[in-house]
Amino acid sequence: MLNCGDTFYAGETEDDEPHLSIIITPPSEGEVVTVSITTRRRKSEALACLNVGDHPFIKHESVVAYAYSRTRSVDDIEFAIQSGNAILREPVTPALLKKIRMGLRDSDFTPNGVRHFYCSLQIEE
Repeated sequence: MLNCGDTFYAGETEDDEPHLSIIITPPSEGEVVTVSITTRRRKSEALACLNVGDHPFIKHESVVAYAYSRTRSVDDIEFAIQSGNAILREPVTPALLKKIRMGLRDSDFTPNGVRHFYCSLQIEE
């Protein structure tokens, strides 16, 4: 069973470049919110910057791409892992999880449906 803070490496489709995804909510009715990590670029949103050492997967300065956050089915993620289309990675620390959550609420790029689902969970920081 996947939990809040778990991470996995996968693409959205078979042709998509894979990224590290982080589950930032506990499962609710079989769904979780995930965010995607990407390399920091000049025009990247910098609400949640990650540096080497923040997570074993991070090899250079990266950011949370809140525009790509999603509400996803736990069953779909687990199936992707079991079928080899996603690779389970190390969980994030509680401090990093808190930082990422704060950015999700504050980002102008978080999809409204994702923000609404996240806020409905009333997660205590």
